Amino acid sequence: MSWVDIYYPLDQWVDITPRLSWVDTEWGSQATWARSTADTMLALRGQPHRWLTIRRLAKALTLAYDGYSKHPIGERSYLLFGALNREPFHISVAYAPAEGARMAALRRLTRSDDPELMRPPQVDEFHAGHLGPGLRALGHVVLDDNAIVANLWYAFRDETHQVDVVVFASTGDLVRLNHITPDIDALVHGIKVRADDEEGWWAGVADDIPAGAADD
Repeated sequence: MSWVDIYYPLDQWVDITPRLSWVDTEWGSQATWARSTADTMLALRGQPHRWLTIRRLAKALTLAYDGYSKHPIGERSYLLFGALNREPFHISVAYAPAEGARMAALRRLTRSDDPELMRPPQVDEFHAGHLGPGLRALGHVVLDDNAIVANLWYAFRDETHQVDVVVFASTGDLVRLNHITPDIDALVHGIKVRADDEEGWWAGVADDIPAGAADD
């Protein structure tokens, strides 16, 4: 079986992928995890550990975790914290056994030919160091209330493990998405597929990851 490992800076990103249980984790409870994660983020940023700041961050983490706790197995959730006085930004990472021809699958996974989009999406080749060449697509949809939502998709095929990997972000704040896309790009560069018997969090990966914006 193959899995996805992701390298990311702990002062910017938080893994909120649902756990089956908190009992067997190093934290023992969701509340302890939230406080510990908030404390770690502040320490790595060199910011004062004010009780109210830790409490506010912990609450944001708890609400986000609860909000995305029903995602299916094989999908992982991450929060990007830029400026701490703003709501964190959520992205999803999913992976599944490869199906069909590579390019056709990548276009399907990025909705590159979806007629329901407001207009044809902007589709570009995107090379992630460990995943290799893939696609990045930016498309827009119009909701029932005429609000416009931007969807950013990345898709790759790991030929060695025969796994397709998808990264997805969606927001109505088009300006913010444009500003934090470099941070999402950097996270994508930190993704690697591995089998059960292969080492995770491989040495030297940070050298392959470009700096992001992280101050949205």
